[in-house]
Amino acid sequence: MAILVIIVAALVISILYANFKPEELPMYALAEVTKGDIQSTFDTQGVVESGSTETYSAASGVKVVSVDVAVGDRVSEGQQLATFDVSSLNGTLSDYKTAYSKAKSSYDKSAAGVADAKQKLADVNTQIPALEREIAQLESEVKAAENTQVTLPTAPNYSEAELQALMEQLRAGGMTEEQINEIVTALQAQAGQVDVETAIANSAAAKKAELTQKQAQLSALQTQKSVYEAQTDETVTDLYKSVMEQKKKEYESYQALVDTLAKGWTASADGIVTEVNLTAGEAFQPSTAQSGGMDLAALMSMASGNSDVAATLTDIFSTTSNANTAVGTGMVVEHYGDFYVSFTVGKYDLQDLHVGQKAKITSLDKDYAGEVSYVSATATAGSGLDISSITSSLTGSSTSSSSNSAPIKVKIENPDEKVVIGFDVDVSIDTEKLENVMVIPVEAVSTNDGENCVFVYNEKEKTVSKRVVTLGVGSDTMYEVLEGLQVGEQVVLNPKTALTDGDKIQVK
Repeated sequence: MAILVIIVAALVISILYANFKPEELPMYALAEVTKGDIQSTFDTQGVVESGSTETYSAASGVKVVSVDVAVGDRVSEGQQLATFDVSSLNGTLSDYKTAYSKAKSSYDKSAAGVADAKQKLADVNTQIPALEREIAQLESEVKAAENTQVTLPTAPNYSEAELQALMEQLRAGGMTEEQINEIVTALQAQAGQVDVETAIANSAAAKKAELTQKQAQLSALQTQKSVYEAQTDETVTDLYKSVMEQKKKEYESYQALVDTLAKGWTASADGIVTEVNLTAGEAFQPSTAQSGGMDLAALMSMASGNSDVAATLTDIFSTTSNANTAVGTGMVVEHYGDFYVSFTVGKYDLQDLHVGQKAKITSLDKDYAGEVSYVSATATAGSGLDISSITSSLTGSSTSSSSNSAPIKVKIENPDEKVVIGFDVDVSIDTEKLENVMVIPVEAVSTNDGENCVFVYNEKEKTVSKRVVTLGVGSDTMYEVLEGLQVGEQVVLNPKTALTDGDKIQVK
């Protein structure tokens, strides 16, 4: 009976405990709001590149005799890469030389013409002022002669004083000393009838005739001046000079290319072959030809309708118009030495990156120190989806949504065999560092309706209160707190979605 009572009592106690036991509180770890330092980082992925890339160019149509390496081959300095038969390029080389010779001849002729015109213009500019002074003097003498009235003495004989007075009147009339002396001599000798007024009139007529002749000479000189000024315009000469320099560059460049192909390609340094576009026994045909040269249509527009210039330019450019002058990439070798990680960023991330910032590069689970060595000042247009931008938008970071991006390079310090050209690697760049600021662990922050929130623990009440906080710079582990908390308060780590304002919790 006693045993039965004990069993019944235990059963009753169990039922009562199950119905009235206290509810178990959720358990959380806490972290104290403190002062500390934050090192902000920019994390991304990039591609390993060599600091020195050698591109071997080949002329279209050259026969490939041998290709001695393949993509992925490691080569050493001086190692043979490919050989060629350049005999098929001689015709094109000759065309380049002819085009250059024509361009030089046109420039030399034009430059000589300009120099000659400048000399003649200088001579004309010297003659014109002297002739203008002569004309002005003649105009004055004609006017004086036309206005001169001579009073002759009535006596048959002339005194010396009377002759001197007459000579002064004649000089005022613009007569020459020779004409004056003839009149005075005739008067002194009384040789026939001396008509002084007629002599003066004849003198004025002679001066008018001379004046007309001088004015005609001046008009001719001014016409010559206009012609020479036009001939001294160096626009056409400068145009010919540009064409000559370009054709010289093309000829010398193609000559150097032919010489290089004739010798065959050898590696200038240790490296790895990353591209081969040659086939032994076949003529090389570039998949993408290198562009260059001058635009004939643009040059024609500069000729401003000058048919002679247009004909000359057409003749020069037609010399190589039918030649196979295309040049393309035949092989690429990435040299060993300096290695870089290359990637692009949007406009918002670009403002945080600067040359000299320290970085960490991770390749095949090994970390390497690095430094930002290049930050572009020019954005380039991109296409397609920017994965980093999408990721940033999901995580709330500020990355540009624009398709434009700017290239960045990070130099890898002390790379080894685990750093492979062309492989993707992880990059973490130290950007902004803040010291002695209010910080909390990133695990304390949750986001609700676009607001950053934390749960602050009340040790006395064993409850939590939800607060909206304003965050600043963040790192992988900590956030800077700008508003909403005070140093010394405790916040809940990893709060669950079920946790609400005023809940009681247990502390781990």
